This record gives sequence, C-alpha cells and structure tokens, in this order.
Amino acid sequence: MQKFSQIQSQKQIMRMSQRQIQAVSMLAMSVTDLRDEIYKAVSDNPALEIVRDPLKTSAEYYEKKSSSSEAMQFALDSAHSEKETLQHHLMDQLNLQKVTKDEYDLCQRLIYNLDKNGFYGSKLSPETLIDKNNPRQNKIMLQKCLERIQKMDPVGICCKNYEESLFIQAKLNGDASDLTLFILDGNLSIFDPPDPAKIEKKLNDYKENWHKKSFASEILLDKVYICQEEIEETLDYIRHLNPFPAANFDTDTSMVDFQKPDVVVTVEKVKGKLFDDDFSTGRVTGGEDYYFQVKYASGILPEVRIAPDMKDDRDNVEKAKAFLSNLEFCKSTIVLQTCAIINFQKDFFQNGEGNVKPLTRKQIAEYLGLSESTISRSASKKSSKYLQTEWGLFPFSKFFDSGVKSSDGEEKISSQKITELIEKLIKNSKGPISDMELTTKLNKMGIKIARRTVTKYRQRAGINNSYLR
Repeated sequence: MQKFSQIQSQKQIMRMSQRQIQAVSMLAMSVTDLRDEIYKAVSDNPALEIVRDPLKTSAEYYEKKSSSSEAMQFALDSAHSEKETLQHHLMDQLNLQKVTKDEYDLCQRLIYNLDKNGFYGSKLSPETLIDKNNPRQNKIMLQKCLERIQKMDPVGICCKNYEESLFIQAKLNGDASDLTLFILDGNLSIFDPPDPAKIEKKLNDYKENWHKKSFASEILLDKVYICQEEIEETLDYIRHLNPFPAANFDTDTSMVDFQKPDVVVTVEKVKGKLFDDDFSTGRVTGGEDYYFQVKYASGILPEVRIAPDMKDDRDNVEKAKAFLSNLEFCKSTIVLQTCAIINFQKDFFQNGEGNVKPLTRKQIAEYLGLSESTISRSASKKSSKYLQTEWGLFPFSKFFDSGVKSSDGEEKISSQKITELIEKLIKNSKGPISDMELTTKLNKMGIKIARRTVTKYRQRAGINNSYLR
C-alpha cells in the first residue's frame, strides 16, 4: 500500500510583472522593432500620442511597413541560396568606413540600386538618387561615393556596364598599359575580332582620323608604340579581368537587412578643463581636450508623450506612464552600457580596428551594478543592436571578446587580434600553412592556443584550409 506524507519546504521564486517583462523585452529590440512597438502602443492606448517622428510621418512609415509581406516573400524566395547578397557584402564594408551621414545615405542608395550584375545601367541613373532637398548632396559627392563603392570588394562594382567595370579594374590595379586604358575607355569594339593584325590597322586608322579633326587634342593613343606584341599583351591583360564581378553574389534591393544604429558615439572637442565622466548624460572623457558623447537612437525613434486632453482617463494614463517609464529604462540602460564599453575599450574608440581588448558581459554588469542577463539582452550575438562610431558601424557583440590567455597566464589576448595574426601569418607564408603550423607559430609568440581554436578563428575569417588555398 502506497504511503503519502506531507513535506513543508520554503522556496524563493521571483515573478516578473507584465511591466517588468515589457521593460526587459525592449532591451533586446532593435530601433526598427522599437519604432513598431511605440506605434503599436500609441495605436492601442489613446492616452499616448506621437509628438514628432524624425524619420517621416507615421502615415509614411506604415506605408513603408506595408511592404513587409513582399520583403518576407523575398526572404522565402532567397532561402534556398547560400550565397551572400551583394548589397549585404557592400554594406558591411561601408559600415567600416569613416564617412559623413550624407555620404553614407547616398552610398546606401547607390548600393541598393545595383542589378544582378552589380551595375546601374539597367536601373535608376545615379544622379536621380541625389537628395534634391539636401544641398550637401551634389554631383561632387556623388562622384566621390561612386568611386568609394567601385574600390570595394569585388572591385569594379557600381559601374554603368561591364566595359566601364573593366576600365575601373584596370585603373585600380595600377599596372595597366596606356593602350589597355585607351581600349577600355569606350573603345573596346576595336578589339573585335581579337586579331592583332586587324587591331593594329584599326588603331592606326583611329589615330589618323582623330588628328584630321580641327583642334584635335593629344590622346592617350599618341603615347603608345602600336605593334602586334603590345596588342597581344593588352589582349592577355584584359582576359584576366572580370567583366561580371558580382557573379558570385545574389542581389537584394529590398533593404530589409539594412541596419540603423541604436547608439551613435561622437567625439566632442572642448576648450579648457574637461568635466569628469557623466554616464547619465552619455559623456565619457577621452583625451585632454575631448570626450565621447553617446546618443541613443539619434534621429530614429519618434517622440511620444501622454496626450494633454486624456489626463482624466486614469487607467490609460497609468498604462501610458508605465510604457514611457519602460522606454526611459531601455534608453538609460543602453546609454550606461555604451559608456561602460567605451570606458573599457578606449583603445578602439581612439585608434580604430585592431584595438579591441578582451571583455565579458559579466565585467560590464559588475561595473554598472546590473545583472548579467540585462546586459546580455542588449548585447548578445543574436541581438540586432548596432553602435555607430567614427570608425564605422558595429554590433554591440563586437566589443565583448573573452580571448585566450598568454603563455604566462597573466594577460588575455582578444580573438580578433589572434584572427588578425592568423591572417598575417597566412599572407606572409611562402606556401600553404596548416593549422598545426599556425598553432606552433602562435605558441612561440606567447599565445597559448589549441589547434581546434585556430581552426575556428580561421574559418570565422572565411579562410580555406591549407589544402584548398
């Protein structure tokens, strides 16, 4: 016969209120998702109202969001492909470059205006992408932005057609002959058919006919000694260029993967004595005459308040106050966290890439007196929060790196630094170098690391193994 008995026990259970759940969930939201959350709250609660939306009006915003089903269909259609999109690849590079906001916006429009070949010839003319209401965006800036993108990987993107792409590639290579540059600068038809004898005659005829014109100026072809040997070398050079540099990428014009910064960090110069750090206002001292200023969701989130004519609606006003309090909690927590990151990672914010030090979320949590889970919600690798710096746009997770210990066990070296060393060792090696050889070299440099860790860092950097290199 089964016996039953009573046992008295005491347990401590923490239950989160609905308000607390909403507050912590906001920490994990991107600014785009938080915009949606604000508009949803305003729609559900008549005691809330939008005072100002720095991006556009709410009607325009929802019109934009109405195409989300199309964006989802694009994502489903693209799910079978393992290729990276050209636009995502170029945006990643743009985010690492030091550009003004106006240049960034124009570059972004140029990138998402490219067709499947990486050209704009079949799309909108670049001039039409200039913001006519912005006097800083002009043809000079447009040319600068075009050249910036054309130099990105793969080289020769953002051109009118494949012929211009070949010309850009040859110019950037820096080793093309004058004849090659002349041919690729709108004269490629001279090489059709690719018969050196016929090409020699065409070139001489072109030169002769050109100088028959009144006031004909000197051309690049005048500097060339036209012979079949020179022509054959030019033909060989052009064959090694890539007429379709975007062939290994998918294309995406939806802009669904475009990231907006959750936090913007600027450098402010001051005269006289600097104030101390003030994390509550987002200020972190840098050098003797400047400090870092942290601004949360600068120019992205709408300004929301309690509607003045709804103060008698007590229930909705209380809900509105709770929502605004949660928004403020989200803002202050992220600003505090960013200030702490800057404080720990000043080498990066002062000098740029290659200067990230080992740092854990636990260290930030203890420094700020917050729980580690609170920090993790806004700085996990899955989180879509981004930080805009003068060195580029980066996910929060970039600044958290557990690293590995040095051989003496006293100092930690970040995984990003080790990855850079691995790339450098591979680049400087006379032949293919195995992961075991890389491990041995790193150990000799005082870095205590296992072969499997080297393999992980190499793969993360997108480098093939020694057999495939």
